[in-house]
Amino acid sequence: MKTLLTLLIDDKREIEATRVARTFHDGIQALMEGGWDVLYLDHDLADFTGSHLVRRPENKKEWTGYDVMCWLEEFPQYLPARIEIVSSNPVGVERMRQVIKKLYQR
Repeated sequence: MKTLLTLLIDDKREIEATRVARTFHDGIQALMEGGWDVLYLDHDLADFTGSHLVRRPENKKEWTGYDVMCWLEEFPQYLPARIEIVSSNPVGVERMRQVIKKLYQR
């Protein structure tokens, strides 16, 4: 039986995963490696840093799981087989679900 390759992008949750990324930037780096079966994704990443990986001015806005979803929309070649939202933010969860639905209907 194949071992699932799992990625967790979350600033603090401890969920068993093959790899854990605590920031938006580290999460994007991990996604670019490709081959992920499951992405566990939080919305509120508490990440206020800039990133050279996306075309967005540094503006002290928090990078979120929704931003990860928007990046995946732009670069669908890195889309994991499945995305599981692990956020407690109901508004963020709904926004992310909308993008997930759009991405997996392609």
